[in-house]
Amino acid sequence: MQREENEREFFQNVWNHASDAFQLSFDEKRPLNKEEQAFLAELGKAIREDLPDNNFAVLLRSHLRKNDGKLLEVILQLTGLTRNKILQDLKAGAGEHRSKLRVSNHRSVIADDNTWRFAAPYLIHSIRRVLSPIYIETNSGASAALESLNQATWPGYIRQERAKKSGHEAEGRIAILLTKCGIPFEPRQKADNPMCKDAQIHSVSFDIVVPDLSKPALCVKATVHTANIGQYGESKDALEVDEARRMIDREFRKNKPVLLAFIDGVGFESNRAGLVGVLEKADEFCQFRTLWKLVVVAAFGLGLKCKLLLVKKDILAHNAFLTRYAAAIMMKERTSGGDHSGYTEAGDALISVRD
Repeated sequence: MQREENEREFFQNVWNHASDAFQLSFDEKRPLNKEEQAFLAELGKAIREDLPDNNFAVLLRSHLRKNDGKLLEVILQLTGLTRNKILQDLKAGAGEHRSKLRVSNHRSVIADDNTWRFAAPYLIHSIRRVLSPIYIETNSGASAALESLNQATWPGYIRQERAKKSGHEAEGRIAILLTKCGIPFEPRQKADNPMCKDAQIHSVSFDIVVPDLSKPALCVKATVHTANIGQYGESKDALEVDEARRMIDREFRKNKPVLLAFIDGVGFESNRAGLVGVLEKADEFCQFRTLWKLVVVAAFGLGLKCKLLLVKKDILAHNAFLTRYAAAIMMKERTSGGDHSGYTEAGDALISVRD
């Protein structure tokens, strides 16, 4: 029964990432600047004149070496590549010469002569494939066509970075919220840099620990999936929470910290095994819309009081949770208007923490 209630709550409050300001910031690429336009025009001229590959490679490298190699990122994007794909493709293409490559990052392919020997034909082939129709078959409007290509290819190019940063966005929002509420936590750097190193307790990683590592009251594992997570994602999420559960049960006989899972995203809808595994092992869970629950649990563990404003339907929907932590909650129904100074927004609630 509890499992069904938890799943129902999860899907009623699942994160609408499509309208989230953080997610939307990835979707539109700035227009090509003058330097990028001029660079592409040079490549277009080389294509129209059918410049031999050797000469094309010299021209290309001379441009790419400018501005700290940033023009390479324009080429990767417009040709449908990514910063990681070029490195993996070059490793595969180099065969027995793989050890001679210098591929610490995507820009390193320009600097090293041995690596450039493999990178040049790879890039030139991609450039000719994508830009030839624009510069040979289009008599006019090349600039507009390139800008359309710039916008069309950006979501795919940024996909990897979006996924990486989205995975840490929850940690950042948790850290900022706890800071505003005056609740101590580790690592403190999460509020400024969500991608910083996690907290470690008995060799198990946690995204956030309240108040500190020596006497934890709340241990948070956060995971967000905005797309189908696949079998690997299912196993990874459930296994990590199970590992945390077993460590807490083994190491903390008294004053056992609460294991809370921040879990959200439509990716769990198509693969529920990971969701079920997390919900079964965690003591509590919350989502972006119910982020206030995390603050309540933290306050309860520290002996603090929360002034909580929730609309009536949420008070009814979360009655069991509110009852469990009643000792830490001063509950009021949230209504439109009124003076909410001193409160902090926490998902769908307003909250204020005090001793």
